[in-house]
Amino acid sequence: MTLSRFLRSKLLVRGILCALIVVAAIRITFPFLVQTETVARGIERTLENWTGATVHVGRDAEFVFWPYPRVTLGDVRIVGGKDGVNTELASIDAIAATFDLLGAVRGEPGFSDFELVRPIIHVGWNAEGVFNWRHSGWMMQAIDATASAPAGQATGMTDERIGTISIRDGILDIAHADGGPHRIADINGSLTWPTLRQRLELSLSGVLNGEMTHWSFSSGQPLALLAGRDATVRTSLSAKPTTVNFEGTANLSSRAFVTGALELATPSLSRLLAWQGKDIPAVGNIGQVNIEANVATAGYAAKLENVKLTLDNAQATGVLDIAMPPEGVPLVGGTLAFDRIDLRAFLTAFSPLPDTDPDTPTIDTAFIHQFGMDLRLSAKTADFSPFSLRDLAAGMRIENGRASFDIGDSTLLDGRLTGRIALAENGFRGGGQLQMSASNVDIGGIVSALALPGPLPSGIGSVDFELSTDQPLWATTISDMSGRFRLRMGTGTLTHFNLKAFEERAVRNAFFNVSETADGSFNFTRADVEARLDRGLAELTKAEIESNEKLLSLSGMIPYRTGSVALAGTLADRTQPGTAMAVTPPISFFVGGSWPEPVISPISILTGQKPRQ
Repeated sequence: MTLSRFLRSKLLVRGILCALIVVAAIRITFPFLVQTETVARGIERTLENWTGATVHVGRDAEFVFWPYPRVTLGDVRIVGGKDGVNTELASIDAIAATFDLLGAVRGEPGFSDFELVRPIIHVGWNAEGVFNWRHSGWMMQAIDATASAPAGQATGMTDERIGTISIRDGILDIAHADGGPHRIADINGSLTWPTLRQRLELSLSGVLNGEMTHWSFSSGQPLALLAGRDATVRTSLSAKPTTVNFEGTANLSSRAFVTGALELATPSLSRLLAWQGKDIPAVGNIGQVNIEANVATAGYAAKLENVKLTLDNAQATGVLDIAMPPEGVPLVGGTLAFDRIDLRAFLTAFSPLPDTDPDTPTIDTAFIHQFGMDLRLSAKTADFSPFSLRDLAAGMRIENGRASFDIGDSTLLDGRLTGRIALAENGFRGGGQLQMSASNVDIGGIVSALALPGPLPSGIGSVDFELSTDQPLWATTISDMSGRFRLRMGTGTLTHFNLKAFEERAVRNAFFNVSETADGSFNFTRADVEARLDRGLAELTKAEIESNEKLLSLSGMIPYRTGSVALAGTLADRTQPGTAMAVTPPISFFVGGSWPEPVISPISILTGQKPRQ
């Protein structure tokens, strides 16, 4: 008979029918041959062998045989203890598992594909650091055997079958002797681990600190990992506050470490900190953060190399060192190189700068006690509105209740800028300093950038100021500071100052507004200004602006808190070296009122003297 005839013959149909009848007979007959009590007790023993704990079942086992044989235990409690003290490790509404019919008929059922319905699992460590699930089950025996075996050598227990464990509506309670309980609710997912020597795949979701969180984990050497050996792992955690991915090598021994590629992203650092129960108002001002790096941990420290960091819109590369000692504050150090950075936003992220919130009289400086930092920064361009620095080299340090930001070098308006911002906070007492030194900078560019009105100098010069306060620096305004200021210039121009018009009005023995002489400029060869500042009041100790022919001198008080001035001035002919004293008497005057339009009062009016002819 040919193959085509056989396929069309009745023999094929009869053969198929016979096979179906045999299979159906087996499926119908085997349930009557299965010893259900043996199967029920077998799954209890399997759970006890896994955990080394005692299993209590509150309801009789239930069986189904279609489409595949399955047994379900209800009201299951797993209890473990030591020295006669028993504690509940888990309570489960129902545990279901498939079993092998042939093995069940022989009285040796094998189980796989477990499902845990509404389990409540308790995980914790006592004061000695002993894990509450560490008992003498075959799982722990396999872990101990792997730990003691030579590296790479398989043990006789690695062929033990587990299969798939599914979890539905679970709860995980985590407790530590030196910390409060922590609960993860609404856990759903599965663990796939065919045998102990094969790959482990874990995928779970649950509510962690009020946020739905998804966690996946896989390892090609799971037993080695649990035994404290090096193992390759891949894991990811995602929730609205953050997404974390890691792929590399992990070790869970007493000298635990991980090394590999790390990716972390959060749309808001403050939300991430709040999700973790942390409250660090300073760094919480940072918004979006993205990190890609090669990480290596050792103890409580981690080193991040080849870092690619994004803080809001600023991007940087570099190296970071992070330490989280159990008895101290977190420490962050390293080097970051930015192409472009908003320096004002960066500093404000760690603590608001003055005047950012006029409704808040003081600013919380507790951040300098909450973490430490030793960070070196560089940037091709650093914006500090309205200024832009080039080739910035700076350092940020927070240590022992003190914080500082040092500008070691930078280019401002074609000149050089260095400086330091320092903050100290000690209980209710504190202090801060602001030091800046700019050399060979465009003074006119500074005036224009700040949009300062009135007669002001323009040209190349150097500015130095040192300010201090007995309050936390970033909780003060410029009116709360004291210190000194000095401006030195060579050739330049005093803008909005018509020297000839000023002289003409000053000799008329009449009051006039300085704006009446603003339609010109005064070219000078030297300018030197020095002042002492004291809580909103500037004492102008020296102000000389000298041209080839004239010398303009000013001194007095500037209550800049109120925007007013009170100055005495003279305008005199410049005395040439080796010549007789100038015969033209100097013009003396008083400057008073509000800047930028103060009133000029010739001294002759105030003293009753005759004006100069």
